Amino acid sequence: MNMDEKDFQQQEQVLSETTENSETDVIETFDNEFDKETEIETETDSEFSEGSEASDFQEENSEDKVKKQKKPKKNFKRLKHGTMATVLTVVFIVVLVLVNIVATSVFERFPLTIDMTSDESYTISDETADYIKGVDKKVKITVLSEESEFTSTSKYIRQSNEILKNIVKSNKNFSIEYIDLLSNPEVKSEYEDSLSEYDIIVESGKNHERTTVVHPQDLVNFSNDFETSFQQNMGGTLDSFIEYYGGMTAIQNYPTGIESNCAEQAITSAILKVTDANPVTVTLLTGRNELTSLSYFQSLLNANGYIVNSVDITTQDIPKEANLIVMGAPSVDYTAEEVEKVSAFLDNDEKLEKNLLYIESVQQPDTPNIDELLEEYGIKFRDEFVYDSNGSNASNGYVFMERSSDKFMDDIKDDSLRLFTSLYTKPITIEFDEKNMRTCEAYIQTSDTGYTMDKNSKELTNGVTVTAAVGSKASFIGDKTNYSNLIALGSEFFLDDTVLQMSQYLNRQWILSIINGVTGKSSGITIEPKTVEGGLFDLTNTQIRVLEWVFIVIIPVIVLALGIIIWIRRKNR
Repeated sequence: MNMDEKDFQQQEQVLSETTENSETDVIETFDNEFDKETEIETETDSEFSEGSEASDFQEENSEDKVKKQKKPKKNFKRLKHGTMATVLTVVFIVVLVLVNIVATSVFERFPLTIDMTSDESYTISDETADYIKGVDKKVKITVLSEESEFTSTSKYIRQSNEILKNIVKSNKNFSIEYIDLLSNPEVKSEYEDSLSEYDIIVESGKNHERTTVVHPQDLVNFSNDFETSFQQNMGGTLDSFIEYYGGMTAIQNYPTGIESNCAEQAITSAILKVTDANPVTVTLLTGRNELTSLSYFQSLLNANGYIVNSVDITTQDIPKEANLIVMGAPSVDYTAEEVEKVSAFLDNDEKLEKNLLYIESVQQPDTPNIDELLEEYGIKFRDEFVYDSNGSNASNGYVFMERSSDKFMDDIKDDSLRLFTSLYTKPITIEFDEKNMRTCEAYIQTSDTGYTMDKNSKELTNGVTVTAAVGSKASFIGDKTNYSNLIALGSEFFLDDTVLQMSQYLNRQWILSIINGVTGKSSGITIEPKTVEGGLFDLTNTQIRVLEWVFIVIIPVIVLALGIIIWIRRKNR
């Protein structure tokens, strides 16, 4: 073998050894990487890497590891996340179902209504709410109609129903029930009053002890213009139409004639009547072509729990149960017999405790018999007009008056308001301050810049002038002193329908406070009629059913389906 061959063999041997070593390194590298992925400890392989059988074992071990690599490994992290998602989905569905069950129960007891009107047409006044909360007697209200039928008749009736339910919700002693009168005709036999469909029965006590009925027409107020137009076009009065066809028919057929909603007045008045232990009766004397309508004045009294009726003084006697009688500017003088009826009423067999509200008007002719009665209580009207030279006290024929006495003023809630009347107001002369168990006191007067003008001579007289006064007669009954009172107003404008409805003036609070004071009635409340100008966020029966399906069935099903889909996808990921 020459040198070249020897060198060649040596290089070949070195190359062989190098190749052998490289293969061993590759196998070891593969084993290490494989061990990391399968999380098999490398010490086991190193124990068998020594000795003569290392290479055979290495091959077998490599085949076993490849087989183990093909076997899927359990992903505990993924399982944990999938289980948590399932639990959260189930919990969410359970909570959603519970919320729907609770919400449904709550809304059944307290229906969801949101008053979105600017003047809160569907909300009872704070005065009414305060009074209702203070009633400690059980009051049951029964509407003679199914609620769905009742509220579908008119927007005014729907409004009335919301006001009615708000009243009931204000006191746990109150309850309400809707009964279909046609399906339950036996209800009529339980009450003395003749009942019709849509009537509202308000009662307290056992066995219908104290009961009153509110009719549909009592819930609304038709305008005077509409009533006049109705009579001209139909040849009969609106009242006769309602008497024949029913109040609900008038409401449904003539909604444009409705001026305002009186539900709060009517229902609160009914509650006052059935809960007041000593109800006060006011009787209007008619039959002498009275110049005052006193329409809103009667509504005001009704709303504050007074029982209001009327008698014809020319043919009927004054009811003994009356506490206050009203003479509304008669345009025909009373006869001596009629004056005697009034005088005897005030005397009340010397027990007194009776009251008269007398309203004078510049349109009245001479009434000497009535004047004689007034003078017995120290009151005399003059044929003059009143006005005021101060521009802040008078304008465009209207005059602001001032109170000259705080007697019987306990129920005035806002003393910053001013009393409003017209220049066509007769001044009063106080004939005496005290005389023979009688006293006379000024109640309303002009400011010190006021003046009067004689109706005939046009002569002006400056200074403070009385325009309303109260004369009283006293009598001693044992240790008690009883009084009968005669309230005299110099103008019908004090109680004008429009003026009484103006909350920016004192007239309404003032007259109610006087009547409460002289009759001994507890503090009254003043309730304004409401108009329907906006809309209540309320729901029809169809809309309610749709919402029930959406929130109780459809939304939970959708949420359940989405939860299952998400769970399945995560499980198979």
